[in-house]
Amino acid sequence: MNTLLNIKRVSLIFFIAIGIIHLGSSMLIANNIFAQTSYIVNKTMEIPFILTGMIYGLCSLRISLTNPEESHKTLDIFLISLIIITLISLIIINLAIPTIL
Repeated sequence: MNTLLNIKRVSLIFFIAIGIIHLGSSMLIANNIFAQTSYIVNKTMEIPFILTGMIYGLCSLRISLTNPEESHKTLDIFLISLIIITLISLIIINLAIPTIL
């Protein structure tokens, strides 16, 4: 359970940091300040922002729903596969749909 708490704390720190960068670049794009650089940063931080949020949320869900004394391998496998499927689908969507600058 200690490992899950540490993963939750680290993912929260990354989620906040990446979120501030992602939202800041969105505001710079909206105000047309460093538009091209901000656009690159915005598109780069899109997938890590979603993934760190998912990791934090699923760790919180895992900690709150389970008993620390019991083994929950099927739930762990399900949550990890959900994160992997989301990562693969986000990469495919990001590559398949063209963006216009």
